[in-house]
Amino acid sequence: MKIGVIIANVGMTHAALEARRAFLMARARPGTQVEVLCNTEGPASMESVFESEEASTQIVRHMLRLQGQGYDAFIPWCAGDPGVIAGRERVDVPVVGPMQSACALANLLGYSFSVVSPNTDPRVVRARVRAMGLEGQLASARILRKPVLELRADLDATRTLIRAEIAKCVEEDRADAVVLACMALYGLSETLAAPVPVIDPATAALHMAETMVAMGLTHGRSAYPFPKET
Repeated sequence: MKIGVIIANVGMTHAALEARRAFLMARARPGTQVEVLCNTEGPASMESVFESEEASTQIVRHMLRLQGQGYDAFIPWCAGDPGVIAGRERVDVPVVGPMQSACALANLLGYSFSVVSPNTDPRVVRARVRAMGLEGQLASARILRKPVLELRADLDATRTLIRAEIAKCVEEDRADAVVLACMALYGLSETLAAPVPVIDPATAALHMAETMVAMGLTHGRSAYPFPKET
């Protein structure tokens, strides 16, 4: 099984790309090969709808270039799920959204869940969850108030911020699970010792993609038809 992970933001170093590939490979099933590729055009980070839409176009173009090269699924490396819907319209293999995957899992773990994001308008988060049909299960959308590109500069400080928001999610919002809605937070869920399940969207998307491929499932053309020829 070969899974293509497309980094949505430009400018990521080779070392950073390799760190993300190594993280995913360490958690992949035996026989799964993860290839990490990076957009060469688009925004440096996705903290607005405009940036997400800009990245989406480049992600889908990347998928189209990679068609026919043995990829069994694609994952955009962004918890805003850029390129997921458009990608499903253009390619036949599964296109798996990290946010969709994480929220789907959170919905299985309790009666409600919260989403913790970096510098994102909480109304945008709520709109994304609403589009998944899970708004009734969303306990809260809480924000770290820290730019995406600074999240991994001081991981201890970022963990402290996350733990504080998780405490509010549990104590004030009564969340049964928490989704970390940013791929820059990959790996941190395993180090938080939180009182509720905390879901890493990177790991969620990887395992969702593996499951879909193993089960022979992909999106249907009734839901995601090819764009009409003009």
